Amino acid sequence: MSSDVVVVLPTAVGRVSGIREALSRRGPRSGDRVYTGLRWSGAGLFGLVVAALLVSITGASAQALTHAGFGFLWSATWNPAAGQYGAGILVVGTIITTGVAMLLVVPVGLGTAILLSELAPRWLAAPVSTLIGLLAAVPSIVVGLWGLLVLTPVFANLVEPFLGGLPLLGWFFRGPAYGPSILLASAVLAVMTLPTVVALSRTAMGGVPVVDREAALALGATRWQVVRTAVLPAARSGIRAAVTLAVGRALGESIAVAMVIGNRPAIPDSLTAPGATLGSAIVNQFAEATPGIGTSSIIALGAVLLILTVAVNAGGELLLRGSPAAGHNTAGAQR
Repeated sequence: MSSDVVVVLPTAVGRVSGIREALSRRGPRSGDRVYTGLRWSGAGLFGLVVAALLVSITGASAQALTHAGFGFLWSATWNPAAGQYGAGILVVGTIITTGVAMLLVVPVGLGTAILLSELAPRWLAAPVSTLIGLLAAVPSIVVGLWGLLVLTPVFANLVEPFLGGLPLLGWFFRGPAYGPSILLASAVLAVMTLPTVVALSRTAMGGVPVVDREAALALGATRWQVVRTAVLPAARSGIRAAVTLAVGRALGESIAVAMVIGNRPAIPDSLTAPGATLGSAIVNQFAEATPGIGTSSIIALGAVLLILTVAVNAGGELLLRGSPAAGHNTAGAQR
């Protein structure tokens, strides 16, 4: 066996120590002080804006919370005409719509990211990535109009009747095909969140060291086996972050969802039935809300949506902190 011996010259050690001492003796320059001041000023300004937002929303929704108590959060009745305000039914609609959207977008987005990052040739991957990036720049109201004018008749005449006739799965799509429905709103949300999942997942896969791929290929793995055993485990934290951001985007979307969901605040008996979410209720009823309890209840819906979004992002942050470090894979490949 042979081992490499690293020889450190005294002159090199002295040169490094001299540089370190010179840097330690040099005081902070004016540019450093300006940058530090700007950084702390920006952080303080951001904190003040967030605090002002929380205080204003809490104060504006206090009347609704006083009127209904904590039952406002889980009440299954939202009927402003009768003076009944409850966010529970809208929270259920929001969670169902977002969950179905994630069931649609995660497999498609992750598969597209794998194709563009690992399997497709560069001449195909570059233009497809550009098109997906352009999709993220489309305003939500344009996507909503597209869903209302183009997808609504397609879902009413083709998609929903076909899904309702499937064995076993047809139970989730039973009932008349209206067109505007929870399923259509979920499909629109999937289209809107697809660029987020694809772009971030592809970036995470691109950060996997090349030596990991080469090690798997040297062991005789196929290209798909390299993706499954080397790339996906190393990029798991980045993929989780992509899904978390997509969930946050889907929860907060309002305009596009309000145009295609049907806006019926009731427990849906199937995915083809109309429904309502927190965002769609805010969009549709804020302008018509009665001053006082009505306006306060709409703002309270915004507070509930804010809490829900913060909870999702906090949960995603905990998942990222609890995942194994990506450096472990790199260290294993080097060994």
